[in-house]
Amino acid sequence: MAVRFPFKQWISPRQPPEVERLLKSAATRKEVLSLAGGLPGEDLFPRAALAEALEEVMREHGREALQYQWSEGYGPLREQVAAMLRDRGVEVAQDELLITSGAQQALDLLARLLLRPGDVLGIESPTYVAAIEVFGLQRPRMVPLARGEDGLDMAAVRELVRGGEKSLLYLAPAGHNPSGSSLTAEACEELVALCREHDALIVEDDAYGRIQFEGARRPLRSYPGAEERVILVGTFSKVLTPGLRVGWIVAPPAVTAQLVLLKGIADLQTNTLGQMALSSYLDRHDLGSHVARCLPRYRERRDVMLQSLAEHMPGGVRWTRPTCGFSVWVTLPEALAADALLARAIDEGVAFEPGAAFFPTDAPRNHLRLSFSNQAPGPIAEAVARLGATLRAWTDAP
Repeated sequence: MAVRFPFKQWISPRQPPEVERLLKSAATRKEVLSLAGGLPGEDLFPRAALAEALEEVMREHGREALQYQWSEGYGPLREQVAAMLRDRGVEVAQDELLITSGAQQALDLLARLLLRPGDVLGIESPTYVAAIEVFGLQRPRMVPLARGEDGLDMAAVRELVRGGEKSLLYLAPAGHNPSGSSLTAEACEELVALCREHDALIVEDDAYGRIQFEGARRPLRSYPGAEERVILVGTFSKVLTPGLRVGWIVAPPAVTAQLVLLKGIADLQTNTLGQMALSSYLDRHDLGSHVARCLPRYRERRDVMLQSLAEHMPGGVRWTRPTCGFSVWVTLPEALAADALLARAIDEGVAFEPGAAFFPTDAPRNHLRLSFSNQAPGPIAEAVARLGATLRAWTDAP
């Protein structure tokens, strides 16, 4: 007899179960070229340097590295993160900075601290899928703010923050996922001014802030007056490696103090060994130089994907030209559904991520995300050619 647990099953995946099944199955098939998942390039991981850092920590500081650590994070690493942020124009005091287990935990802690059921959350549409999921656990009233290559719907932002209710906004100003766009300086200045005038808060997701193809971008937190209105979330996952699971939050001291308490309740601390190994790596290597070596490779992969899309996509298909990040956002004709295309595409040897899950509300089905970051140029071109052929065969079928 099956055991019946007395809980309500109220958590559901953003992607439909069939899509999840197809993507997991495709990941086990070597003949399928995957353009799904915003994964950093595995060939770009500094494996030897990280191995050296890990060995040094275990040899010189093994007892400390294998012991518990304070919830705030490893002191030297916090100082290094603060210095990195100062180089990008963000002034950070030690009581404003918390090390987290990746940016995902940062979003989870902020959602738990700042949201209650029915609270207003302004959220970009489309946006990062796991952000929709983690904020959704708190049952806020999500207000979609249209975002794309042309920027953020600032009229919708103005209407939201002027509406009389205290507002929290989740935005990715310098590196929007999935469109691969960044906001203009003028838009950033207006966002800060609106939040100061109307007592609103912004959670800034800067995961892709340093993956920029057309010049460096400042975090929103670096703009004058943003210190009390913008909470910055960052991570080493996109610029170094996601395997260490190290991110951070920069917030006003009173907010950070509450987050430290929540962090201790959630998982006590981010793993000590990973923090110390990362700190050792940063002692010996300049992260900016590593990013500068990676950017030409990512730019090449982006350019190959864009050229292949131009060569192989049928009429009526549109796509973004990302200036940052790891992905291209594709729009099919309205009558076509990306989730219905996925099974056909996998049968032809290419996988992608259907786009409906990226919308917090009223999700259209004619979008998909193609990630170029973790494939070499040759496989990217072949994958897009396969996708184009699949799409043409599908649309031409009687």
